[in-house]
Amino acid sequence: MTFTSEMKITNAPEPLATAGSPRNDAAKDNAAQKLLRVLEAVSNPGDAHRLSDLVKETGLAKTSVFRLLSELIDSGYVTRRADGSYAPGRSLRLLALKLTAGPNDSDLVAARLRRLQTDVHSTIHFALRTGDFATYVEKIEDTQPIQIASRVGGQIPLHSTAIGKSILAHLSESEVRSYASRTGLHSRTEYTITNVADLLADGALVRNRGFSIDDQENEEHIRCMAVPVFDTQQHLIGGIGITTIAPLVPREKLESYAPILMTAARDVMTLL
Repeated sequence: MTFTSEMKITNAPEPLATAGSPRNDAAKDNAAQKLLRVLEAVSNPGDAHRLSDLVKETGLAKTSVFRLLSELIDSGYVTRRADGSYAPGRSLRLLALKLTAGPNDSDLVAARLRRLQTDVHSTIHFALRTGDFATYVEKIEDTQPIQIASRVGGQIPLHSTAIGKSILAHLSESEVRSYASRTGLHSRTEYTITNVADLLADGALVRNRGFSIDDQENEEHIRCMAVPVFDTQQHLIGGIGITTIAPLVPREKLESYAPILMTAARDVMTLL
């Protein structure tokens, strides 16, 4: 068919679309609906959801499904496994947890974090990895007069925070090097790790002792300790950290909380 004949067809009167017709459905199939269709397909029961499977389940073009999956991976709602298949990500699992929690204890994760805060008398953060950052999803404030300037939904860098370094420590060397190349490891304070060799060495130390330390590396006068969090399938999803005021809590005291923090993280992992 030539271009001119196509123009004549488009200028001709169009038949009225009826409910359920392909053209009517396509008009309704906006970006948000396409995204939801991909999410629903990834969440369907089954061990493996490959790209070809998701294209078939959603009825969308392969390029559209791949683009939407990339966006969902960046935001933590979908994860790509080593075998190339796709599965629900950390953010989606946490959302499901919040929606299905019982009415008498609407947030089991927050309840466990409150117990941790009572044990250590410091501010507690739970953050999920979202691309090159971690995003706070829970914050339990300390009762002390000095408050920590952070908020749920806030993003933090990985190389200069305790939670972030606990995540990086459990990525492959190539992933850490790629992260460093993309972000530039910008300095936040005079103590920030700004070269990849030191970051890799710090990661080895974190894996050896089981926790990470941010000793005023992200903010002056703030000292933190964190441990990684994995889901029930042992996928790395984020970290839980204790945040203290450096002049008030010596590093030795903070590190003494490590067993309590590790126990709390294990408890949280059973809830995800």
